[in-house]
Amino acid sequence: MTGVATETGIREGFTTVTPYIRVPEAGLADFLAQVFDAQETFSGRGGGGGMHREVRIGDSMVMIGEGGAGAGGVMPIRPMAFHVFVNDIDAAFKRTIAAGATSLGEPTDRPYAERAGFVADPFGNHWYISTPLGPSSGRRALRTVTPFLHVRGAAEYADLLKRALGAVEETRHEEPTGELRYARLRIGDAVIELGEGEPMPGSFLLYVRDPDALYRQSLDAGATSVMSPSDQPYGRIGGVEDAAGNQWYFSRPTSASRSRS
Repeated sequence: MTGVATETGIREGFTTVTPYIRVPEAGLADFLAQVFDAQETFSGRGGGGGMHREVRIGDSMVMIGEGGAGAGGVMPIRPMAFHVFVNDIDAAFKRTIAAGATSLGEPTDRPYAERAGFVADPFGNHWYISTPLGPSSGRRALRTVTPFLHVRGAAEYADLLKRALGAVEETRHEEPTGELRYARLRIGDAVIELGEGEPMPGSFLLYVRDPDALYRQSLDAGATSVMSPSDQPYGRIGGVEDAAGNQWYFSRPTSASRSRS
């Protein structure tokens, strides 16, 4: 199966996979700025009528869509999950609660060599906030913010991502029953994490050299089309939805969008 060829010359800070969080109204960017010192690098009215924002958290980029109809009128508003690294988890956890988040788990030392606490932000997105405790932490393999996909049938879903997106499995931890507890997969020059759990499907933008080829490859692997590849002012883009409800938009940006900062 063909792997992902990352588009060259994309904007600084972006990688192959960028999460796109859709929320019904403004406020998430402010929350991320207050809690994680996120820096907004771009904002503008999107094609669906809502506001499109791009924010940088450490070495990672996150896109946010506020209101409107979303990409092609099909990108749903729904919460996503993320693993995010900070220098001081206890201080960051307190900031999230002060900013309106709900605790999903107080900070404590975890068996995977991280001190971590979990919260849901005011829009329902989950943030698994961590500070590494030693070299066995996954920090070296991850960026500041890494999407975490919760799915049913995680083992089968990991195989689906290999077929559809050319994902490469880097780490895999299974329960004695064979259930996939955790996996780390590389797609192009980006990484995602996944594990068995209550589904929290999300939307992602992939910068690739050939959107049409990856679109067809994903359909052959069982995905359904949500947007046939077409030329847009910001580049060529097409999208699919996989069996777990995650949406993947394949884009080759224009020279104008590459220069946007």
